Amino acid sequence: MKRASFILLITFSLFYAPGLYAQQPLSKTVSFRVTNKPVDTVLAIISRQGACSFSFAGSPFRGDSLVTFHIANKPVKQVLDLLFSGRIQYVESGDNIILQRAEQVRERNYVISGYVRDKENGQVVPNASIYDHTNLYSTFTNNEGFFHLRLKDKGRQPSVQLTVSKEFYTDTALYVLPGFDREVSLAISPARTVVLKEFIVSDQVEKTWLGRRLLSEGLRRQTQNISKFFADKPVQTSLVPAIGSHGKMAGQVVNKFSLNFVGGYSAGLNGVEVAGGFNIDKKDVQYVQVAGIFNMVGGKMTGAQATGGYNHVMQSVEGAQAAGIANVAKGKMKGAQATGGLNLVGDSAKGAQAAGLSNLVKGNLEGVQAAGGLNQVRGNVTGAQAAGISNFNQGNTTGASITGALNHTGGNMVGLQLAGIVNSTSKDVMGIQLSGAGNISGGTMAGMQFSSLFNYSHRLKGIQFALVNIADTSSGLSFGLLNIIRKGGYYKLSVSANDLMPLNLSFKSGRKQFYTLFTGGMDNDLYNVGFGIGRSFSIGKKWAITTDLLQLNVFDKDWKSLGQVYRFQPLLNFSFTRWLSVHAGPALSVSEYSSGVNKFSERRLSQLLGWQAGISFF
Repeated sequence: MKRASFILLITFSLFYAPGLYAQQPLSKTVSFRVTNKPVDTVLAIISRQGACSFSFAGSPFRGDSLVTFHIANKPVKQVLDLLFSGRIQYVESGDNIILQRAEQVRERNYVISGYVRDKENGQVVPNASIYDHTNLYSTFTNNEGFFHLRLKDKGRQPSVQLTVSKEFYTDTALYVLPGFDREVSLAISPARTVVLKEFIVSDQVEKTWLGRRLLSEGLRRQTQNISKFFADKPVQTSLVPAIGSHGKMAGQVVNKFSLNFVGGYSAGLNGVEVAGGFNIDKKDVQYVQVAGIFNMVGGKMTGAQATGGYNHVMQSVEGAQAAGIANVAKGKMKGAQATGGLNLVGDSAKGAQAAGLSNLVKGNLEGVQAAGGLNQVRGNVTGAQAAGISNFNQGNTTGASITGALNHTGGNMVGLQLAGIVNSTSKDVMGIQLSGAGNISGGTMAGMQFSSLFNYSHRLKGIQFALVNIADTSSGLSFGLLNIIRKGGYYKLSVSANDLMPLNLSFKSGRKQFYTLFTGGMDNDLYNVGFGIGRSFSIGKKWAITTDLLQLNVFDKDWKSLGQVYRFQPLLNFSFTRWLSVHAGPALSVSEYSSGVNKFSERRLSQLLGWQAGISFF
């Protein structure tokens, strides 16, 4: 970690280091011989030869104990090791050597206090963080720049490193001797280059609505000040984010196991985290998170999240999310999401989404979506979608979209669209559109459209079945009561007489290569209604031959069915103008009639050869 300012400060009682760069007293060599002399006398000899002094914390040893030594050019530290047999800890402070019992150090609490000022203008610096790297003790300066930090001396370190951090200032290190209260004055330098926070650590969890209300001002301030230091600890327990085993440093610790009774706040997770209420993690989470109300992760989530309420991951998800209300992954999602409410992915998704209300993917989807309400994908879909109300995709769809109401694809559709009301594709369709009311293809329809009411295609190269079929251009087949081809369409309304009925009315629509026709006829007590298909062959500017193949249903005056007639009619057509023509020709009929019809009707239905002649408009 780069530091623009580095302070080395070692103090003890009234002693300060006048010769910081001179040889340290513990490394100086001494020579002497003593026989049955008190320890105090031996220390005086060492002090005189090593040009150092000794200070004592309490009464670490008996000064009148008698010892015998023969020392020749040995370092002071080695002599002290022999003299006290490892029972005493000694620390250098300038030319002073501090002696204290090791077991006493582990139990001693001490306080470091003082003021923090701006090095350039001398102004006090409020809300600066002062923290112990090893033990994670921390505090803040108040509005007057004063701090008071209580530490515990565990007897394992000759000195303790404290760090002063403040947003827009350079981190500054302070080394102190453990075990003794003291007051210090520190100056920190403004940072010359400000590193954007998104390149250091995600601090977005603190800026969310929940983060602002559930995280104390101190925890949020700590995140602003300490953006580079993180520690790994095996276990965290907390009641609420501000009250726990890591205190104000909770947001700087990555835990292996975290138990949060109401709620917890951590830098990240590399194991298991359980909360009765909520878990909030600033960075990445790995493996398992379980919470009663919500989980919030500022980084990536790899593993599994489960909550009765809301899972929110501000980067990518690789694994599974299960929530009672909502799952949110602002980055990519690879895995599965299941919720009673909403699933949201801010980037692409690969896997499965199941929601009681809605699934939303802002990128591409590869996989499966199932929702009671709405599925929406702003990119391309490769896979399957099923929704109670609507599937709405802004890109291409390859696969199947099934819904109770509306399917919409903003790009191309390859596969199946099945809707209770309407299917809509803005561009090409290569597959099947099947709906209760209507199908729309804004590009080329190279498959099939089936609907009870209407079909529309910009360019039809496939098949349409509906009451009304519409195409701007067509090289396919349209089956319906009305087939409208906007460019090159074929339409004929004809009045005719034939061997079955003296008066018939029929309508043809489609194109010359393929059209459908509906017809009806009457003769006193007999009626017929029929449907058929046909084709027109031009044999000049004025002449054409039409070939009609149709089925007629014959009824009596009470609309009781008398039978069916299957009829082929090759007709010669002559056009007087574009809007008026006449036609005539033979007819070949095959009948199926019910028993009990009268002789007149039976004779008429039994005729094999017949005729037709009439006049056509349009």
